[in-house]
Amino acid sequence: MIEWVLKVRKNIWLIPSAYCIVSSFLAGFIIWIDTAHGDKVEAVVPANLLISVSLAQTIFATISAALLTMITITFSTIMVVLTTYSSQFSPRTLSDFITNKVTMRVLGVYMGGFMYSILSLLFMREDLEYEVLGATIAVLFSIVCLAFFAYFIHFVATSIQVNKLISDLTRQTLETVKDRKKTKKRNERITIAKTKPEIPLHLYSKKEFKSESFGYIQLIEYHHLYNLARKHNLVIEVNQLIGAFITENKPLITVYYQKKFPHVNMHKFVEVGVERTILQDVEFGIRKVVEVTLRAISPGINDPNTAIDGLLHLGRLLADVCKQDGCYTIYSDESGVKVIAPQKPIEDVLYATFYQICHYGREDISVLLAAYDAFILIAEENDKSVQKEIWHFSQYISESFNKNVLHQKDLKYLKGKMNQLRSIIED
Repeated sequence: MIEWVLKVRKNIWLIPSAYCIVSSFLAGFIIWIDTAHGDKVEAVVPANLLISVSLAQTIFATISAALLTMITITFSTIMVVLTTYSSQFSPRTLSDFITNKVTMRVLGVYMGGFMYSILSLLFMREDLEYEVLGATIAVLFSIVCLAFFAYFIHFVATSIQVNKLISDLTRQTLETVKDRKKTKKRNERITIAKTKPEIPLHLYSKKEFKSESFGYIQLIEYHHLYNLARKHNLVIEVNQLIGAFITENKPLITVYYQKKFPHVNMHKFVEVGVERTILQDVEFGIRKVVEVTLRAISPGINDPNTAIDGLLHLGRLLADVCKQDGCYTIYSDESGVKVIAPQKPIEDVLYATFYQICHYGREDISVLLAAYDAFILIAEENDKSVQKEIWHFSQYISESFNKNVLHQKDLKYLKGKMNQLRSIIED
C-alpha cells in the first residue's frame, strides 16, 4: 500500500490528466450522439434541454473562456499559497499543498470542463439539422466547476492557517507511526530491541549490497524483504535508517544466506530520491513541525503562540513515538529473526526534536514552559524507562535556558512545571 502511495505522489499530475481524458471521451460521445443521432435525441430528450447550434456555439465559447480564466486564477492562488508556506512556515511544507488531492482535483475539473467545451466547439457544425444536447451538458459542467471553485477558495483559506497545518502534519505523522506497528501476516511479529540480535555467522554466508545512487532513503519495503527472507531462509539486515542521506557505494542491505543466494536484485526494495517523504519517515514529519515552530519564534515573525501550539503537538507525536523505544526493529516468525532494521533511540529523537528550539528560544519563557508541557504529555503516556529519559532530557533543556532574563514570577511557574513532571515520574 505504501509503495503504491509513493508512486501516486510521484505522478500526482495524472489526476488532472485523467479528468481531461474522461472529459474528452465524454465530448466525443456527446458529439457523436448530436451529429449521428440527432433525430433520436429530439424524440427522447425534452425540448427544453435542446439548444440550437448557433446558441450552442456561443455557450461553448463563453464557457471555454470562463474556465480558462478560472484555471488562471486558481494557479495564481496556488502560487500565493506556496509563497506563504515558504516564507512563513517552512519550504518543506510546500509538497503538502502541491500534492494534495483537493488541489489536483480542482484543477482536473476545470481542465476537464475546458477540454469538453473546446472540443465540442471544434466539432460543432452549423449545417446540423437538429438541436443539440451538448451545450446543456456544458452548462451543467460549468455549474459543477463553480461549486469546485467555491470549495477551493474555502480550502485555501483554511490551508494557510498555521494551526491547521500543524494539526495536519501531526495527524499524518501519527498515521506513519501506526503503520510501523502493523503486520501483514499472522505469523509476522514486529518487536523493538535495544540491541541487535546475534546472527550465527558460522552458519551463514554474507553478501552486501551497496547504494547505486545518492539521495535520501524514501522507502524500504520491509514486508517484501520479510517475505523474501522466509521464502529462501535468509536473514536480512538493513544498514541505513529511513530518511538517511546516502552516497554511492554506501552499504544498504546485508543478506545472510545458508546454501545458495537467490538471484534477486535487492536494490528494488529500497527507494532513493532527492527529498524525504513522510510515508515511512516519522522523523521527517517531526522535523516539519519543528521547522514551523522555529519559524514562529524567529525575530522576523515573533509568534510565540504558534510556537506553543507546535510544541504541544510535538508532545503528542513523541508520546506515541517513545512507545517504540529501542535501536532496532525486528521482523520475525516462528523460525526466528528474518529482517533487522535500525531505528533512532529515544534519546536521539528527543535531541533532534528540541535542540534547535532550545537554542533559538532559550530566552523565551513561553517556549520553555511549553516544552515542559510537551514533556508532561510524553511522560503521562509512557512507562518508567521512558519517563526517566524524559526527566534527564528536561534537565538538559532547563540548563540550556538563559535564566538570567527570568523574573521571580517566571521562575515560580517554571518550578511548578518541573514539580509536575517530577510527580508523574515518581508515582
